[in-house]
Amino acid sequence: MRYPWFMLTIAVMLLFSACKKKDCCNFPVAPDFMLAQKNDIKWEADPSGSSLSGDTITISGKTNTGGEEEQVGFKIVFDGVGYYTLKANEKFYRITKNGTLLFEYKPDPTHLSSVTIISYNQADKILQGFFELRFLKINANPSENHSDKVFFGGGKFKVKLKY
Repeated sequence: MRYPWFMLTIAVMLLFSACKKKDCCNFPVAPDFMLAQKNDIKWEADPSGSSLSGDTITISGKTNTGGEEEQVGFKIVFDGVGYYTLKANEKFYRITKNGTLLFEYKPDPTHLSSVTIISYNQADKILQGFFELRFLKINANPSENHSDKVFFGGGKFKVKLKY
């Protein structure tokens, strides 16, 4: 007689523990990022300059190494998820130090630069995608040594757009 009551007690305990609310499906939100291979070297930037103005989206990132600040960015007239070929005036790359421009780069006219938007959360204004950018140095400071060509390959980003 005790055996059926024991089994019933175990079954009720299992039922209540199975119905207990679990946090199995609460995923942490990934922070914003902008990464790429810059001239085949791992590169990472803070994408805090990303914004939305009308139908134009600007994605930009900054890094600071040894007092030099790199700024790279691109803008697109956003028409939804898809592939975007960038025109010359839709991307930029420059290096400054203490607010003074050291190097400015122009888009490389011999190569195609592009952005692919893979997802857009309209409610939260979160955008994710890939990019490839190529630049050529247009001015030189003889006291500094930086590459004449810069290629951002395999670029990835996730940003929350600001107004």
